[in-house]
Amino acid sequence: MTGMRPVRLIQICHEIKTNPNRRPKELYEALDISKQQFYKDKKLLERLGFKFTYSSKKKSLIIDQDLLINIYDLTLNEIFALVMSVRQLSAIEDYSLTQDALSGIRKIINQAPIDVRRIFQGALDEIVFKEGFGCNSKIIETLTEAIKENVRRLIIIYDNYKKGELVEYEFDPYTIFPKKNGLYVEGYSFTHKDYCMFRINRIKDIRFTEFIVPRRSDYSFKERHKNSFGVFIGSQITKVKLRFTKRVSKYMQEPPWSLRGKITTMLSNGDIIYEITTSYPREVMWWVLQWGDEAEILGPEWLREEVIKILHRSLGNYKNDKINEQI
Repeated sequence: MTGMRPVRLIQICHEIKTNPNRRPKELYEALDISKQQFYKDKKLLERLGFKFTYSSKKKSLIIDQDLLINIYDLTLNEIFALVMSVRQLSAIEDYSLTQDALSGIRKIINQAPIDVRRIFQGALDEIVFKEGFGCNSKIIETLTEAIKENVRRLIIIYDNYKKGELVEYEFDPYTIFPKKNGLYVEGYSFTHKDYCMFRINRIKDIRFTEFIVPRRSDYSFKERHKNSFGVFIGSQITKVKLRFTKRVSKYMQEPPWSLRGKITTMLSNGDIIYEITTSYPREVMWWVLQWGDEAEILGPEWLREEVIKILHRSLGNYKNDKINEQI
């Protein structure tokens, strides 16, 4: 099997599980592979024990068989190591791998004797959810249950930092995922009348409503997040043009930056021009500021002007003599 094929097989399985309301054509176009390659992969998955078909009646992809693998002889230390590793896995920002890892660990824990199971479940709640993401495990359990019921509408009480108060939202949750060391839930908000995501550690209370509604067919996590630089999603795609000095240009040629953007020009002095396409350019700006004088935003002009204003305000902070009075 070639290097990229196992990754693609995982992507196909995950897309079918998370976005079943699509035709095969929509699926292989979303994965950017040909029809011929898609059906070759489908046959290989069938040989591996994962079978799926498209139901024209339900207008949905149906999983007919998913291979069950029993794992024996794991030691206590090995299971503890798996619990710890899933916390670190979120750092690579692959939400689907983290979701599947959490699901797998839960299954392993459920096979343990009852007393041992309580210890492992406590470790999962404390190490991964509470320490790793700052989340209440009961909130996560309620969200997970609502998603499984396809979909149970919720009322959530959310600590809205921007408004500085607790706000109530009516919300259909679709998926839970990690990004930038935070755990998020995304779905359709009837309060916003649009898709949105909430950081789970800021959900202070949650309750079920009587409504059970199917997931909207136009929802695709991959499509919504494909132009996200980090956490946030915008409504318009913007190309951000950057200059990096020779000293840090090599970093932009390594993952993950070589995958996030592309080098368009190598300048004679060793500097590079680097471009990123994103739906939320301010997040690129925050990242660029971390590089100090080794980086410069060249465009769009409005974003460049915003950086100049931020730097002027920052310089003012360091010129402020009041700090001496406060120390």
